[in-house]
Amino acid sequence: MLRNTIKYGGLIWALFFCWQLNAQHTQSGYSAIGIGEVNWGGYTQNASMGGLGLSYNTRFFLNNMNPALMSSNYESVFQLGLSLDSRSVTGNTGTGNETYSTTAGGFKDFGFVLPIKYGKWNMGFGLTPYTTVNYGFTTENANGPDGSTAIAEVEGRGGIDKVFWTNSFRIGKNFQLGLEFGFLFGSLQTDDLFFLEGLTATAFGNSLVQERRSYSGVNTTLGLAYKLPLKENQFLNFGGIFTPETKINQTRLSTLQNQSGNGIVFSSDTLVNNLETKTTLPGRLGFGISYEKSQALMLGVDFQTQDWTQYLDNGVSNQAYGKSFRLAIGGEIIPNYQDLKLSKRISYRFGVHYERTPYLINNQDVNDIGINLGTSVPLSAFWGVSHVNLGVTFGRRGNITEDRIRESYFRINLGFSIQDLTWFARGKFD
Repeated sequence: MLRNTIKYGGLIWALFFCWQLNAQHTQSGYSAIGIGEVNWGGYTQNASMGGLGLSYNTRFFLNNMNPALMSSNYESVFQLGLSLDSRSVTGNTGTGNETYSTTAGGFKDFGFVLPIKYGKWNMGFGLTPYTTVNYGFTTENANGPDGSTAIAEVEGRGGIDKVFWTNSFRIGKNFQLGLEFGFLFGSLQTDDLFFLEGLTATAFGNSLVQERRSYSGVNTTLGLAYKLPLKENQFLNFGGIFTPETKINQTRLSTLQNQSGNGIVFSSDTLVNNLETKTTLPGRLGFGISYEKSQALMLGVDFQTQDWTQYLDNGVSNQAYGKSFRLAIGGEIIPNYQDLKLSKRISYRFGVHYERTPYLINNQDVNDIGINLGTSVPLSAFWGVSHVNLGVTFGRRGNITEDRIRESYFRINLGFSIQDLTWFARGKFD
């Protein structure tokens, strides 16, 4: 009784904690463009395989990439993900290259699935980022008045999150169908501070422009999956998703503050007062294929695409947006899942990804490439099998030509998946 109380209490605490937490799990100077850095989906185990997950999942883990694959879970599963991102950013200042380092991390996502009709119908819900904004940089212009230097310090934070509700159905033995309803919400906050440095007179003060853009709306995703039997315990898996174009609400508030040199505000004005507009998010299409030898080996490839030239902010397109896609190739190896030795039952994952991001700098694409590794350690208990999931990514985004910046990053993903055979199970004995 006490053990169940602790277990359920911990789950409820995690749900409320994750719901209220708004940490920045990643960062990029490129997130200053539009609505920020786009999340292609996936938990820790997916990230360890380069972001693979449109055609493959097991009963021990959740899948928020293809809603059809949520019917792969025969028991209730709760999953939580955290992320730590460290970056070395290099840019050309005109007099040479300058490099600085930055780190961000925190909560990323969680999800929960429960069987409604065993082996036929699962229902799940969770929280995951749709976009993330987290940047800060300084620009200088030596041609200010009276020989001063004009300085702009800009920073942004926030993002759009998605709460999703998924229903997934298994039709026959090998076909799966899923439909996800997502509620998008969140806000992006920017602070742009402008001041002059090197003036002998004090006639000039500081100007601070603050803007908050709040978003809300609903989108849907349709998912399909098919498992083609080859030999005993061997399958060829196919999966696909489609998210149609979505229009969401946007509310914008902009203010201007005039400050003294030491930051004291002496006047302020509202530039835009809660202006309500519409934002159009482009549709997303993805498909994947994988070879699976049950509980032993998996090799697969995924491809997703999203045309951000169709993005509209109050009916206006963003010239810094282009067509994006993401290619993931990865796999998983389990030495011997039936062995009593823990080292034989550990999952080892690997993968690479190549992404053409949505960003255009001087009409040039910004590309992202990375190598991914990871593992899952099973933790057996009387209520089921749980896992500690760990993954790392070594990647690079952009380059320092054409006024772009280069980001070399190292990311650690940590996740926990708790499978329980007793949750929502009907008791047979009193």
